[in-house]
Amino acid sequence: MTLEEKDLKYIWHPCSQMKDYEELPPIIIDKGQGIYLYDKNGKEYMDIVSSWWCNLLGHCNPVINEAIKEQLDRLEHVIFANFSHEGAIALCEQLIQSIPKGLTKFNFSDNGSGAVECALKMAFQYQYQMGKKKKQKFFCLTDGYHGETIGALSVGTMDLYAKIYRPMLMDTIPIEAPDCYRCPYGKTR
Repeated sequence: MTLEEKDLKYIWHPCSQMKDYEELPPIIIDKGQGIYLYDKNGKEYMDIVSSWWCNLLGHCNPVINEAIKEQLDRLEHVIFANFSHEGAIALCEQLIQSIPKGLTKFNFSDNGSGAVECALKMAFQYQYQMGKKKKQKFFCLTDGYHGETIGALSVGTMDLYAKIYRPMLMDTIPIEAPDCYRCPYGKTR
């Protein structure tokens, strides 16, 4: 069995139409360097989405890789419930200099969907604790994509990702997103 066949047998690819793989099998990537990915045959691909925005500073960035290796040798992970570590504290101390006054706390998330979920929960909890317990709906922009979790799909309106899950999702209030390039009202300004 080829790697492509094994991939299709064992892996469920997110944000993909599996039927497409009947004609376009997955590209098996062997390595990355800078903005380029290389498949198992050495063919070069420009990674114009930074592997879903995760590698903004390029693949195999030597400075980042060295920092990761040093951190792995010291501490790979620690739960943040009643624990912390010097790296997180130093990062927050550095980031606090770049954000608006009045914002004083950070929450770490390992992915965008998780960050959206946390933001939704924080907004809900804030309204609840302020005595506005009936404020339970979120506005969302049309054609928005925020991730694959239930909350993130709820505030996204792209049917490609969310249609089948609509019965499970929160009821939201969609607002038309600005689109000056393809203005639905035929305006140019």
